[in-house]
Amino acid sequence: MKSKWDALFALFNLKKSKLKRIAEEIGSSPSSTRQRLKELEGEGLVEREKGEYQPNRENPKTWNVFNIMKFCRGRGINYNIFLSVELSKILKKGMAKEEVFLKDFKGISYKTARKYLTYLNRINLALITSKKPLKIKFIRDPILQEVLSFFGEKPRTKESKGGMAKEDYGEIKKLLKKVEETERNLLLGDVEEELRIEFASASTQLEGNTFTLDETRELVLEDIVPEDKKLREANEVKNYYNAINQLVSNISEPLSIEFILDLHRNVIHNLGVKEGIRASDVSIRGNLAYKVAHFSEILPKLDVLVKRINDFNSRGHGIAEIVEFATFVHNEFQHIHPFDDGNSRTTRLIWNYVLMNNGFPLMNIYANTKEEYLLLTKLARKRDDSKLNSFLVKTIKDNLYKRIRMELGR
Repeated sequence: MKSKWDALFALFNLKKSKLKRIAEEIGSSPSSTRQRLKELEGEGLVEREKGEYQPNRENPKTWNVFNIMKFCRGRGINYNIFLSVELSKILKKGMAKEEVFLKDFKGISYKTARKYLTYLNRINLALITSKKPLKIKFIRDPILQEVLSFFGEKPRTKESKGGMAKEDYGEIKKLLKKVEETERNLLLGDVEEELRIEFASASTQLEGNTFTLDETRELVLEDIVPEDKKLREANEVKNYYNAINQLVSNISEPLSIEFILDLHRNVIHNLGVKEGIRASDVSIRGNLAYKVAHFSEILPKLDVLVKRINDFNSRGHGIAEIVEFATFVHNEFQHIHPFDDGNSRTTRLIWNYVLMNNGFPLMNIYANTKEEYLLLTKLARKRDDSKLNSFLVKTIKDNLYKRIRMELGR
């Protein structure tokens, strides 16, 4: 039996069509299709005019559904599962904690919860970290936020608190070892490429860019720019992807101010942004309490930071030291704020420079964590490296879990 979502998917393909054609497209009777379209009209997802139906492009929820369907069809996944109320309830509860047990899904039957959790694990959006008892860790993937947004839900997130338990760093150490083991006998060109594309997508989205991951992938690999996107946004994405490649290609070289300037030059290329160190004072829009360096202090502060990074990278360190130093570098560089624009995008590259020089793969900060991330960085009332570190530790673990699943799934 065809669902209303099948009717909407057909409309996305047809763009605008009459009932008979839609029914033919989904392989259903006109009467049944009419009923499905009536449901979609009632929900504001479809419009009808002069006997023709079309998606309601003015409704943000229509775009939630479109993104969910595009994600699912591109991966051979049943979009009807993602567009169920039951799944949204599971995601809301499951994404509120670092890891969850079946008992955490109160109000949802054991059979239903287990079915969805097993399915999410199979498609690499959740990880079974323990079978007895069943314990699950959800991956921070933008598609899960699309589902929650469609159903008007937001995951209850734990507040980032200062200080990390030894277990967190121990878990990262085990995950890094697992990554090394899975990579040893694999050709990982496709995985590396995908992770760089995901990083370019997420990092530009954090700054307000509207390119989706799929659109970023098409832009990078096929140079396709969607008709409804501005050229500036396309340039931002391509620039950042090039800057990532530049970072990776030079990762073994000592850091220098000149290299940072080169990275930034790549980030802001052809965007009408002034290159080089800023020559005037600036403030953070929406947060006058955020302290940045006076322009006369920028080069001396950068010089100190670069020397400190190179000194750190020249010696061996434990996982906790590496992660916490990288967090310090993230906050310090952002507070120096050396450029007129592109500071945060460059910050995430420098953060990765420290991590990658100390045995970590490329780390992404996911776009669906934007609100939490910004409140801990440029929207913070005061600097707190400890709280930011708690957030980045969770982010690093999510990255490593996701990387392992991607590698094992090849």
